[in-house]
Amino acid sequence: MEERKATSVVIKPRIANEKRRECLELFDKGFGYKKTARISGLKAYTVRDYLRRYKAGDLSWAERGRQKEVEDCPDVDAFRY
Repeated sequence: MEERKATSVVIKPRIANEKRRECLELFDKGFGYKKTARISGLKAYTVRDYLRRYKAGDLSWAERGRQKEVEDCPDVDAFRY
């Protein structure tokens, strides 16, 4: 049987939490998704989805989990593409 060697890969959120919080602050101030997208430098479709979730009361998108290393995960193969 072939032996596998563990690799160390850092998994980062695609969009920084600072950008997500910036969107949240702009939504709180009453900005729409297009203006928020221009100010934050994100794509309008992404911000539109954030705004929909924000209006629905879902703030889970505003903070994503910590960065992980693959060795910290119980199933290393789940992160291989």
